[in-house]
Amino acid sequence: MNGTMKLDHFAYASASLDKAIADFESWTGVRPKPGGSHPGKGTRNALVSLGPGLYLALDAPDPTQQLVGNNGAWMAKLDSYLLFLFAVATDDIGRAQRVLAGHGVATTLACGERRTADGRLIAWDFLEGADEGFGIALPHVMQWKTEHHPSADSPAGCRLAGFTVQHPDPARIEALYADLGLDGVEVRRGAEIALGMTVDGSHGETTLPT
Repeated sequence: MNGTMKLDHFAYASASLDKAIADFESWTGVRPKPGGSHPGKGTRNALVSLGPGLYLALDAPDPTQQLVGNNGAWMAKLDSYLLFLFAVATDDIGRAQRVLAGHGVATTLACGERRTADGRLIAWDFLEGADEGFGIALPHVMQWKTEHHPSADSPAGCRLAGFTVQHPDPARIEALYADLGLDGVEVRRGAEIALGMTVDGSHGETTLPT
C-alpha cells in the first residue's frame, strides 16, 4: 500500500474523565464510552467515533495508577481542556520514520498498547522522539498491530467538521505533511503552536474548548 497515511484519532486531555464525558455529551448530544487504561502512562480514556477509522479519545488521570512522571501526572494539574495530540496511521512506519529524519526529527520505534474496558488488548507501533520545534503540530505516527479499530464500537453520532494546526512557521509544517502524504489538515499561522477541532453532533457544530 506504499505508505498510505491518514488521520486516525485525536487526544483531548483534562483532569477529570467523568467531567469530560459529561461536558462532551452536553456539547454534542453524544456520550463517550469508557475505552480503557494505558498501563504505565497513568491515564484512562473514553472514546467517541468521528466516522469509520477515526475517533476522539478523552484522556484523563487513571486513579488506579501512580501519577508520577507520566501523562496522568501532568493531566491531573490541568485547569482546562487541551487538544494535545493528533495521530496518523500508516501502513509503512519505516517510510514515515525516514521522512521525519529528512525534516530533522530523529525517532525510535516503540510499542503501545491499551486494555479495553471489556479486557481486550489492542496494540500498535509508534514513533517517538524530540519534536524539534514542531511541538504538537508534529503528528503522532503509528501503525496498528491489531485488527480491531476503536472507532468500530465507539458511540456514533459525531463527525469531524474541522481540524486546524496553528504554528509560527506554517510553511515548515505544510512541507512536512506533504512529504508524509498527509492530506486534509488546515495549517494556519499563529504566535503559539496549537491544535483546534470542530465536531458536528446532534446539537450542531461545536468547537472544542482548549
